[in-house]
Amino acid sequence: MNIPILIAGVLSLIAFFAHALVGDWEHRVLKPAINSPNKNKETWVQARSGWHWVSVDLFLAGTVLLLIATTEIIKAKAEISLLLSIYFLACGIVWLGTVAQSRTNNKQILVLGQWMFCFLMSGLIFIGGQTGV
Repeated sequence: MNIPILIAGVLSLIAFFAHALVGDWEHRVLKPAINSPNKNKETWVQARSGWHWVSVDLFLAGTVLLLIATTEIIKAKAEISLLLSIYFLACGIVWLGTVAQSRTNNKQILVLGQWMFCFLMSGLIFIGGQTGV
């Protein structure tokens, strides 16, 4: 059993549930009024759909990581682990860069700190992949 990858898988599934449930509730609160311009309604639907795209990513990554950590179903463990590590690293860099460029105050870099989760995930997966998956 690969403990770093197991931890990353569990964290990803916890993040999935928080993202899908709490995040969707937060998005529903932002729903434009019926008499809002169509562009506002389309933007809200697009943002909500994109939000759940990330939920799917978290669920699938968590599932694959648990399979890698606990079973022999996946044979290309090292390769898939490396790809997932790179994926989370790229997500973290893009998130941090976007927040840094878009922030209205420096506190937002920490408050909107999903980049830290991404870097943690990338590190755990990378370390797990180096320890002989």
